[in-house]
Amino acid sequence: MAANFAGFQDNKKDFTGIPDQFFRELLQSIQDINEMKLVLYLLWSAYTQGDFSLAFSPKEILLDNHFIQGLGASEKGSELLVTDLLNKLARDNVIIRVEENRNGNSSYYINSPRGRAAAELMQPGSLLKSNYQPKATLNSIKPNIFKLYEDNIGPLTPIIADTLKDALDTYPLEWIEEAIEIAVANNVRRWNYIKRILSRWQEEGRDGTDRRNTQEDHRRYLKGEYGEFGRH
Repeated sequence: MAANFAGFQDNKKDFTGIPDQFFRELLQSIQDINEMKLVLYLLWSAYTQGDFSLAFSPKEILLDNHFIQGLGASEKGSELLVTDLLNKLARDNVIIRVEENRNGNSSYYINSPRGRAAAELMQPGSLLKSNYQPKATLNSIKPNIFKLYEDNIGPLTPIIADTLKDALDTYPLEWIEEAIEIAVANNVRRWNYIKRILSRWQEEGRDGTDRRNTQEDHRRYLKGEYGEFGRH
């Protein structure tokens, strides 16, 4: 244990959700400390990304130097250790292993409803390909779009969560982040106000002129022209 640990913070933005089943069903059965670290790391990563259907690979995990240092393995032995831990968790049904025949590598999914569905789609013979998403790392944490919305706009309902996922398929993440910042700065914490900004940027581009147009949209919004956008 690090002797210089300064204590936990009370800021809710720094909290991670861990399923209760981890404490009820897994905690007592995990004997290997590195296995426990990896389980917690995978859960943290999925929660931080806001997606429990993410695929993990040993190479991606090895990119997180902060986590790898905590395993205590040598640089040469880290890849073998991580692979062995992933395969052990797969045998214990904590995660699901999917062979990828085209390159001989394997992908791993958290054994959750979304993870099982994603793993099923990636079984050999499927025509779908895995969509790579950069993973958050312990020394480079960026709030996912769901936490950003919840922390700045309002409660994350299932409908809003689906809306945000659709928005990520349509607009770049940095656009959504900036649009949320504009909504907060203008004190109009409504998704449809944010969507109006994104739609304008998509139609006309996103430069200095469009930011002035965004301010004009805000004035018109306050006058009632976009009133219907503020009610949802």
